[in-house]
Amino acid sequence: MKKNRIYLAAALVLAAILGTGVWSFVRGVSGQLWATSIRTITETTHQGAMTLNLQFEADFDMLEVIRESLGQAGTSQLEDVLKLINVAEPEVMVYLDGGNSLRPDVKPDQKVWEALEELEKQKEAAREQTGEGAGRNAAGQGPGENADRNIPGRNAGESTGGNAAGQGPGAGTAYDGFARGVLDAHISSVTGEHVFNIFVRGVLQSGEEIWLVKEYSTREVAERFTLTFYDKTGFSYLVDRSGEIMVRPAHRNSNKTVSGLFDMLDKEGNEEPVVEDFQASIYDLRTGWARFKAGGEQQVFSYEPLKAGSDWLLVSVIPEHMIRAQTNRILRRTMMFSGTAVGLILTLTVIFYGTKMHENQVYTRKLKEALDAADTANRAKGRFLMDMSHDIRTPLNAIIGMTAIARENAADRGRVEDCLDKIQIAGKHLISVVGDVLDMSQIEQGTLMLREDNFLLSKIFGEVTGSMARRGQEAGLAMEVVPVQLEHDSVTGDSSRIRQILFNIMDNAVKYTPAGGSVVVELKETGQVLEGRAGYCFRCIDDGIGMEPEFLKRVFLPFERARNTTSSRIAGTGVGLAITKSLLDLMGGTIHVDSAPGKGSAFTVEFSLEVPEQIPETAEDPGTEKEPRDYGDKRVLLVEDNELNMEIAEELVGITGVQVEKAYNGQEAVDMVRESPEGYYDLIFMDIQMPVMDGYEATRQIRGMDREDVGRIPIFALSANALAEDVQNSLEAGMNGHIAKPVDLESIERVLGQVF
Repeated sequence: MKKNRIYLAAALVLAAILGTGVWSFVRGVSGQLWATSIRTITETTHQGAMTLNLQFEADFDMLEVIRESLGQAGTSQLEDVLKLINVAEPEVMVYLDGGNSLRPDVKPDQKVWEALEELEKQKEAAREQTGEGAGRNAAGQGPGENADRNIPGRNAGESTGGNAAGQGPGAGTAYDGFARGVLDAHISSVTGEHVFNIFVRGVLQSGEEIWLVKEYSTREVAERFTLTFYDKTGFSYLVDRSGEIMVRPAHRNSNKTVSGLFDMLDKEGNEEPVVEDFQASIYDLRTGWARFKAGGEQQVFSYEPLKAGSDWLLVSVIPEHMIRAQTNRILRRTMMFSGTAVGLILTLTVIFYGTKMHENQVYTRKLKEALDAADTANRAKGRFLMDMSHDIRTPLNAIIGMTAIARENAADRGRVEDCLDKIQIAGKHLISVVGDVLDMSQIEQGTLMLREDNFLLSKIFGEVTGSMARRGQEAGLAMEVVPVQLEHDSVTGDSSRIRQILFNIMDNAVKYTPAGGSVVVELKETGQVLEGRAGYCFRCIDDGIGMEPEFLKRVFLPFERARNTTSSRIAGTGVGLAITKSLLDLMGGTIHVDSAPGKGSAFTVEFSLEVPEQIPETAEDPGTEKEPRDYGDKRVLLVEDNELNMEIAEELVGITGVQVEKAYNGQEAVDMVRESPEGYYDLIFMDIQMPVMDGYEATRQIRGMDREDVGRIPIFALSANALAEDVQNSLEAGMNGHIAKPVDLESIERVLGQVF
């Protein structure tokens, strides 16, 4: 019995502790949620005020521009300026002394002019009192003084401005010597709408004063800039410092029976000192929030001054019960989540011990699988590095070996030329290997971009098949090219990537077809033009070694080859088909392969290209003989920091006959251009990565010089940065084109022909 009482007491103590903890938790969370809600409301009100303030400031700047234009215009130019204003800013009104309009086509608002006259009287009064105290305001008080400070809740009849009943607008709080400001809301004598205005004072060359005025419809401002909160139960007003409502929303909960903000407050349930402090805060244009009983329920008032040449504030009003309801919903969800979490923890605790052994077994198995996968990846990486080492060292061996042979046979011109030809072939193969790896890297990172240019698809097909036919002949293969008949031959797309796709597939067929075999290729157009794009099908069929069914599943994966280069003596990085598949994916195309061991392979590629509305002019046939060009009167600036690369570039450019000058970094190039006479340089070849100043910055500084020729000088990048994003960076820096290293004479001559 005694033990039961102890258990009961312990249970009661535990319940009390838990109850106290829950109560403290709920109270703390509730307080934090309330504070967060208030911060959200005040921040939203602040953002709303800032938005309207930015609109006012932009319109003030527009009026200032018009004021300067009118002030600088002579009598003969004034009419032209007014015509421009009529076209560009038709809603801007220009008032003269007497309330007349400088724009006779627009009827002036008499109530606006009355407000401007009142402002003029205030300015004159301020001038008369200058001897009594510098810096006094329109009402005669000194800086910071205010005759109405002790009665911040003055009503509309005591305000210098009009009210919603139709009196003329007050001048608001002008500043900068009454130069500009905001006029209070009123009923327009022209349109009959409820409006308010901003104004800027100016002077014509004749000495006559003018007022530039822009009108705002309070209805449009309410629709665009007043806010809503908590399922649209909260809303906002624009009020002046006396609490007069300037702009009220068309909200169902807004009070349309009162003209002042403080008239909304219930006389019962609100402490007078708190109300007076609220009135003072509004009058002093402060930022803050307060709780009052209004309309029979507690409301939260958040206020923020506009500070746009006005004495207006944006005041948001939100029912407190909506804030509490949201807080309670969040709290209930928190409690439900906490209870669910506790129950889940208890359930998981029970389950954990029963399933621990099973989980350990699963974990052990997964760990073994992960280790096996990592081991497989390491082996694949090792194979790839071995193959890449072989594929890179093979052309390097040819380059170094043929260089040594040429050196030993320097007197034998024929032998030297043969070595140079083989060095060039090995170099191009090495570039191809590096290019494939870079393409694969861009594809994996998602940075590969396609270009858009106009070209003839049959011409690209002919160039690739012609090149591959020669290679096939050297390998002892018979290549059959089905005649091409395309209805839409002129297309728009990335011609270099189309060429790469065709080359990779045909190159694959030639490499894996033994001597005596055959390769058949065809290109045809499929279907009709849909949405401006024509469909095409390319097929490549060989009777080569074919592929095993297991390998067909991996044929489009990077770094996969049926046989490695060491055992099969077939060169390649194993990324050609993977690149082809990725390029087709980018283009929205497809690729399919049918293959069997010993029977060959058939690749089918389908893609679509845009058909231009107008067929572009075809480029000149590169095989056409051209007359020799004399560039002896042209001067080229070479910018390159590497001595060996400078020597190569100088020799290649010099072969064309141009005059060459050299700079070894970007800063030196900028100085040479700046110190040269205009038109001195006809072309600049610019390296990118250099000490002191890189090529991008050098180009920007050259383009930014204060002289006429720098915008016309062609600047071409001559850089080892060869990715598509590098080309784009060169163009964005102000260059005209991009040549990737290693540079050959053909690239140089092509640029010179293009420029000169």
